[in-house]
Amino acid sequence: MNITLGAYLLSGTPGYRQAGIHQYIKALIEALAVRPEVLSGKVKLTALISPTARQELSLPSPRLGSNAQAAVSVVPSSRDTESPITRLRVEQMETSQLLRAQHADVYHGMAFVTPLNASCPTVVTVHDLSFITRPQTHKLLNRTYLSILTLLSCQRAARIIAVSEWTKRDVVKYLRIPASRIDVIPHGVHPRFRPLPAENVYAFRSANDISMSSIFFLGSLEPRKNLPALIEALNVVLRSVPSAKLYVGGSPGWKYEPIYKRITELGLKDKVHFIGQIAQDNLALWYNACGVFAYPSLYEGFGMPVLEAMACGAAVVTSNVTSLPEVVGDAGIMVSPNDIAGMAEGIVGLLTNRSMRAMIGTGALRRAARFTWDRTAGMTLESYHKSLQKTP
Repeated sequence: MNITLGAYLLSGTPGYRQAGIHQYIKALIEALAVRPEVLSGKVKLTALISPTARQELSLPSPRLGSNAQAAVSVVPSSRDTESPITRLRVEQMETSQLLRAQHADVYHGMAFVTPLNASCPTVVTVHDLSFITRPQTHKLLNRTYLSILTLLSCQRAARIIAVSEWTKRDVVKYLRIPASRIDVIPHGVHPRFRPLPAENVYAFRSANDISMSSIFFLGSLEPRKNLPALIEALNVVLRSVPSAKLYVGGSPGWKYEPIYKRITELGLKDKVHFIGQIAQDNLALWYNACGVFAYPSLYEGFGMPVLEAMACGAAVVTSNVTSLPEVVGDAGIMVSPNDIAGMAEGIVGLLTNRSMRAMIGTGALRRAARFTWDRTAGMTLESYHKSLQKTP
């Protein structure tokens, strides 16, 4: 089976674009590359990527033998695809030509869109439909592009991969796609996200002035992540835990100015620390070092930072909406993203009660162990096989 992967949103540029979808594409390709079906040559993978993104993939060495070949062939596009207009041209014109030249059996659009005139069956991953359900949280050009192309791609696709049951429900409701054509395949979590040796965590805390009264947030600075609500909650937390500090990881996205404005209005400049984009190699240290991981997002198709934090044994306070309950289960504290008092109460409880924090952290480790990229890759291969069948 000859599979072509549309991985154009794999980004070679550090910052805002190396967030959830980038991590999904990178982790899934790397997990597919070491599946027995691929290593044996029964399944051939070709990844179509942006020209600057090749170094982002860690792929196995070519197989031994007379027919040695890499587990995944990588084909850069003619140009970077960060703007919707350029991406449209590359995905709809250039990709269609490549599929015919490669005699592809299946094309997987790894982020919302497939070529509408593809010469083979298509599979498309839908990460969320926030551009339809929360249009105010997206730029006009982006949401217009995604709304039109995602609908058309899903209507044409042989199979749709939804990253959560919540996203599946949205696809059925808003795009009117039959549920029988949708496969729910959750994300996995990388093995580097795990409890780290105590001495390493202690040294990291000392070097970065982090105490057990620290709150950690990770996400793009944009309206959907609801960071202003966490700022308001911090202001309440400080009444009970004066030593509390908030560390914000992630790059500016758009409409982030109100975050800084509210911090100034509340006099919290010395309590909120922006640490910018965090290298993947350091991220597990932040999850391990924090007293609480807080993620008050308004809408998530999956919620990868929450799963990563749980895999490190962090105590999580997050929203009780969209897909997040599917990830957290009973292994964290969930509140309405608009409930400032409830959010603050959950954070204070974890910061001041060591046994509660330990209990939730232990539950988080058990819960996170269910999510592996190998399982995700296996389920994705099953979806490819289904796409070649005439009936769902």
